[in-house]
Amino acid sequence: MNKFELDKVMECLGFDAKSCYEINGCKYYHDGRYFTIVKGKTPYELALLIRNKYDNDIYKIRVNGSHESEIPRGDIYTYHIDTIEGLVVFLLEAQDYYFKSQENSKDIEQFLHLVYSKILQGVNPNISIHDWMLNNENRKRYFETVLNISTCLDFKLRKKIESFDNIVNPFCNYDLDLNNSKFVARGNDSQGNNWFSLADKDSGITLTTIRNALGFVIKLCVPSDAPYEMTVYHYFDKNGEVIAFEKYDESGLSRIEYNLTNSSFGEYYGIKHAATVKDKKFVIENLGKCITLASDVVRKNVGISLTNQKILKRNKK
Repeated sequence: MNKFELDKVMECLGFDAKSCYEINGCKYYHDGRYFTIVKGKTPYELALLIRNKYDNDIYKIRVNGSHESEIPRGDIYTYHIDTIEGLVVFLLEAQDYYFKSQENSKDIEQFLHLVYSKILQGVNPNISIHDWMLNNENRKRYFETVLNISTCLDFKLRKKIESFDNIVNPFCNYDLDLNNSKFVARGNDSQGNNWFSLADKDSGITLTTIRNALGFVIKLCVPSDAPYEMTVYHYFDKNGEVIAFEKYDESGLSRIEYNLTNSSFGEYYGIKHAATVKDKKFVIENLGKCITLASDVVRKNVGISLTNQKILKRNKK
């Protein structure tokens, strides 16, 4: 959990962003790395309830900063909470304890849904990669050249890449409503750089969009409990624009890259060669499989059809 995410949780409770929040005699502030610190007395009864009710492997609510699921022996004066979900259940259970409400614990999913929506709103998810690249002169100089497609195969590849980008970030399709999202959302926004990820609760498949001064990273990650772990990247940085297919299975890690800027293709640690028609068809075919997989995840979580995907068109000379 980062400071941006802490602020979004607190915004849902009615607080404006600040460096330190005080609730029920406890101070909540970010440590500058990956967790929120809760400083102040948490009564033993409440601490024990939280310990027994919530799986620490999931919620990461750490007593006295311990990395193990420590059992409270009395009142607790310091917690380290690593996850948005952990902070939400801690806050709602504390509210329930102090105000003796019987409803808060039942509203956890609804509250988390509100937090995820706030996170997504804060990272401007509706910006497409096409628009992001064109709003900066350094990026624009390169990216405008991709509109001048020289062959039918290259144009087909560009359309497939655009479709991949638009399904990994489904919110750049204007028919999708932020409030309809059932994804687990993470995000951050600072000094013109931002990122967000959407994870399917059941499969753990994660869709990630990163936008920064150099360019972007679009990433689809399929976790290791599938037949094999797979990550597919579309990114642009100082080395150019790249499509990469990374797979981890019983034989180890393999990564194949196609650099569209210099038209090279090959294994990440191997010798690259000039991309052939066969190589480009390989990229198109595998991106198509990824689009199908990501589409199924998006439809399940958003629940409406995907339309209005923006595809790059050839420039008319």
